[in-house]
Amino acid sequence: MKTVRIACVVIFLLISAKEAKIEMSAVSTGSAAERSVRIAPRLADFPVCNTFPEPLKEKYVLFEGDSLVIGLLADCPADSPNDAKFEFLQQPPRFVFFTIPYRGPRSALSLLLINPRRGDAGDYRINFSVTHCTGGVGCGVTSFRLKVKPAQ
Repeated sequence: MKTVRIACVVIFLLISAKEAKIEMSAVSTGSAAERSVRIAPRLADFPVCNTFPEPLKEKYVLFEGDSLVIGLLADCPADSPNDAKFEFLQQPPRFVFFTIPYRGPRSALSLLLINPRRGDAGDYRINFSVTHCTGGVGCGVTSFRLKVKPAQ
């Protein structure tokens, strides 16, 4: 649980720093029209669908007792009619779950937490989908293999 708490704080700080960087660039010199032209490409580059700290791998290998946290972002403009949906397409193992989504000014964030315990060794396929707040497809269907090895 301590690992999850630390991961959440780190992710929150990274997202806050990125948003602060975008807002800080708006304070630069020049007319308002020049500032909006310089800022517009940065906002357009904002990831519509992203995973972090790294792109999603095809296969993860963990030992019983290890933890893995994967952050998922979905596009959520301020005037969106819905909330983003992070959902499993099939029942996941009991040690895999999503956190409650956090909605920021331009995106929604959910963490995929994987925390196998003793007795959870085996091969698994994790299938999930992410839907944007605008109702768009989002990431579509995403899946990866998970191999949990017995603790040593």
